[in-house]
Amino acid sequence: MHHPHTDIKSPNKLGTPVPLDLLIPDLLLPADAPPPFRELRLPVLEKWLASAEVTRVEARSARDFLANAFGLPQPAPVAPVSLAGEGSTFEGPWLRADPVHVRVSPNGATLHSAAVLDIGREEAEALTAALSAQFAGDGLEFHAPSSDRWYVRVPRGEVPRTTPLDAALGRNAFALMPPATPAINWPAVLTEVQMVLAAHEVNARREREQRPAVNSVWLWGGGEAPVSVTSPYAAIYADEPFACGLGILAGTPPSKVPAGMNEVAGGAGAPSALVVIDTLTRATRRGDAERWSEEANRLESAWFAGFSAALGRFGRVRAILPGARGTLVATLRKPPPWHWIRKPAALSTYA
Repeated sequence: MHHPHTDIKSPNKLGTPVPLDLLIPDLLLPADAPPPFRELRLPVLEKWLASAEVTRVEARSARDFLANAFGLPQPAPVAPVSLAGEGSTFEGPWLRADPVHVRVSPNGATLHSAAVLDIGREEAEALTAALSAQFAGDGLEFHAPSSDRWYVRVPRGEVPRTTPLDAALGRNAFALMPPATPAINWPAVLTEVQMVLAAHEVNARREREQRPAVNSVWLWGGGEAPVSVTSPYAAIYADEPFACGLGILAGTPPSKVPAGMNEVAGGAGAPSALVVIDTLTRATRRGDAERWSEEANRLESAWFAGFSAALGRFGRVRAILPGARGTLVATLRKPPPWHWIRKPAALSTYA
């Protein structure tokens, strides 16, 4: 398959953000994605990409791109930053402890994210309360500020090496378990977590209702909140908690993502802005091609069709699309005389 030419740059060479960065995870899907996802055409975006300066950076997720842009250490302390974005601030080290459904087969254990579980608010609170009670003696404290995003506070010095949830989905979870730390045997903790969840009335009720069980958690993104964070943007529009947390910690409180480009491009506003649109992620994780296509087409009409207005307001715009081969960064400028001379290529050829 032909891939439009891109230059690979390392994450520490992302360059200075341009006046408007539009970051959209899960629009570029991997080559093994089902055909209904790969076959979608977005003519407006494809036409703009044909005239853009296209490069690629090594960050393979929106989270990695943001961590680099805001100067976080690696691996990024996703859990405490996300907690800040949830509106919570707690001292000490934290891990994400996201609820998952683990399906065991002869080939291993496959993870399915909370996107397929539809966990209720009361269910999340009951399950995390049970886990906190079970592990209080180990210094572990579970919280669920969101039904499908859970966290656990851990003692200092006990944050294990982990694999991000999005990188673990669909892979053999047994091979990706966090190793033991000096005082905590994390594989044994996860086994005990699964026993607590399996015996809980919440899952008994879900089984009676023929709903998948919340039968484990996935630990990842550990660390403590960074002492200082510097935002390269004067304004941030985001709903996703990690992006929101970065803005809060940097003193650039985020605003909700507006309905479309016209709201960002209209008026005087800030001299630079970041917009993080994560509306495709849930459909991607559920494998819901119809919903994903609906959301992608909504982006086409609400955002990509407004690139001309955004260029009139900002002068330059970057469309930032994370993917399996790295994050594609397409820099758009006011149309030069030779505008549109390259033939537009299908979006899937950029993945």
